[in-house]
Amino acid sequence: MLELKTYQKAELSALFGTRNTQGLERKMERYGITFEKSGRGNRATYTITAIKDPFKIFCITELDFDGGTDFHKVRNFYYYYFNDEEFMAMPDEVKEYRMKKEGNPVTRQTIATYIGKLDAKGLINRNTTNFVYYFANRQTQRRAERAEYNQAWREYWESVNGGSPSSDAIWDMRVNYGGVARKQAIPDINGIYNDKIEYMMGLIVQSIENEMGD
Repeated sequence: MLELKTYQKAELSALFGTRNTQGLERKMERYGITFEKSGRGNRATYTITAIKDPFKIFCITELDFDGGTDFHKVRNFYYYYFNDEEFMAMPDEVKEYRMKKEGNPVTRQTIATYIGKLDAKGLINRNTTNFVYYFANRQTQRRAERAEYNQAWREYWESVNGGSPSSDAIWDMRVNYGGVARKQAIPDINGIYNDKIEYMMGLIVQSIENEMGD
């Protein structure tokens, strides 16, 4: 995590993925990082004196986001994701609907990318046996118990195995249960990274507070 302190060039090169001195300095300037340089070449040191958007830099250096990402959307999504347990457990299509309703639209595909970044770095674990069950019909979803979910699919397969077309069996499921039976894994937060998650959430809250104060 980038802090307001002095770094060797090699440390910053590893953080920002470039060994070229000019490329490194231009990248930091483009990211809103103010620094003072001492020395030349590979022996140079950089004292970071200010970071315009610490959350953005965190996402780039710790979660491997591209610098051209819309970090305002990332920030808002992670704020809901880590602060609202119900939101975290929702299917991605419901998350998409909720974000749009809140005035912070994020597509389902983008949501999957944001969550994938957390999973790739081990902050969450999606290989879980804990699921949320629901019936989906366009923009509406109805939460369900596992037994009802299983019953709906049992009836579907009985209908298909009895000779009915799949489309008819799905139609019957919609009529009988109000939608198509689906499930989604509820990710577990990796306790090993609690400190990193708390640090990130601190950056998010500070960013929101700064925005509200503008």
